[in-house]
Amino acid sequence: MPSNEAVGQQRPTILVIDDDEISLAIICMLLDAEGYKVIQTSGGEQAVKKAAELAEGGDLSVVLADLQMPGLCGRELALAMRTLLPHAIILAMSATPGDIAGYDGFLGKPLEPSELHSLLANIDLSATRASADHADDENAVVLDEEVYLKLQRMMTASSLADVYEVCLKDARNRAAQMPQLADEDGDDLLSVRRSAHAIKGGAGMVGARMLANAAARLERGVYRKDDLPELINKLLDSCDQLQRILISKAKAC
Repeated sequence: MPSNEAVGQQRPTILVIDDDEISLAIICMLLDAEGYKVIQTSGGEQAVKKAAELAEGGDLSVVLADLQMPGLCGRELALAMRTLLPHAIILAMSATPGDIAGYDGFLGKPLEPSELHSLLANIDLSATRASADHADDENAVVLDEEVYLKLQRMMTASSLADVYEVCLKDARNRAAQMPQLADEDGDDLLSVRRSAHAIKGGAGMVGARMLANAAARLERGVYRKDDLPELINKLLDSCDQLQRILISKAKAC
């Protein structure tokens, strides 16, 4: 039965990632008893596929990933999750502390649900989330090769393609919504800037530097509403250039 604290409260949906079958079963059982809706996956690659499915409108809001697993794990897994699920809280868990770059917080194993409750209640995303704010450089490269190659080493070709496809689709969908958001906003263009911030974060984490820069210009809001169409076009052009490079890389494989 859920704890008294959990009764009457709506818990978020959590994607749990752990390669150890027993640990995965116990963690999911504990979270289920606390009232969480749990989705379980047995490794990073499976989690990427599941996240790509959930990105199409699922209600997933927390990812809880074991820090030390074979294959896709650690920072690279955090990068993939951040891109596919830009609004989710990404948490690492391990029996021993480790590098949590890219994650929003850390939980020890064995997992204590009370520690998870406390972390979710107090987490400061603005302070803990890895920064993807690149300099505003008109001549920025389209794709950071170092980031791309690192992801390529950690994922299958299909999983890597999913990550970039979701990134591009999200950016284009948000760009299409920006004119309407601008009409609803005041002069501060707050909704447009928030949407651009989400694009910048996802693009930055996968090395899409030109796209991240274009989104950063929209996020800062130092422009008039009349300038918005041109800035949106630059954002979409960055998407097109990135897609051309990705297609070229796919053909070369």
